[in-house]
Amino acid sequence: MPQSAKDELLTVAETCRYLKIAPRTLYRYIQNQRLPAFKLGKEWRFVRSDLVQWLRQRPRVRRRRA
Repeated sequence: MPQSAKDELLTVAETCRYLKIAPRTLYRYIQNQRLPAFKLGKEWRFVRSDLVQWLRQRPRVRRRRA
């Protein structure tokens, strides 16, 4: 049965690309329980729809361009 895009499981590398963050930042978010994640065996996995919801709930921060 094909997985729908919203329920797609992402790896650490895929999640870093999706969120545009470094792996170190991703692991820090996991450690501080700031990001929805679970372990599948020894590997961390992320549900795309959970990440979308997490992004929507985060406060927006404007960054100055140098």
